[in-house]
Amino acid sequence: MMEEKTKDQRLVLSTKKSIHAPIVIEVDGKSYPNNPLSRELFDEVRKHEKAALDGDIEALYKQVEVLFSVPIEVLNKLDVRDVNSLLDYTMARVFQPAQPKSENEIAEKNASKPGPKEPALSPESSQAS
Repeated sequence: MMEEKTKDQRLVLSTKKSIHAPIVIEVDGKSYPNNPLSRELFDEVRKHEKAALDGDIEALYKQVEVLFSVPIEVLNKLDVRDVNSLLDYTMARVFQPAQPKSENEIAEKNASKPGPKEPALSPESSQAS
């Protein structure tokens, strides 16, 4: 019997550089990639989020400043609805499930499942007069 060698599978991470592509926003033609999404950063964002939910508009803008380092002078010119949309977009990107990476994975994901799409009629219902 032949012995099969297995390789260690590891996920190698770094505090210096993420394995994930950055989230980039653009304001007036200038791009701003996200700051590293660490626990510390999210703690600060959540602190400002609580204040924003209590009606503090400045805290809404502060969340974006923390996430992207967009100068506050630039942020202050944005419509509050745009800032809210930007935060929704960012959180959706942060917490979305991983996307298929290869054409084969996409094909497998989109492949129809085996079996009929509708249940077959029972013999009794097909003989109804």
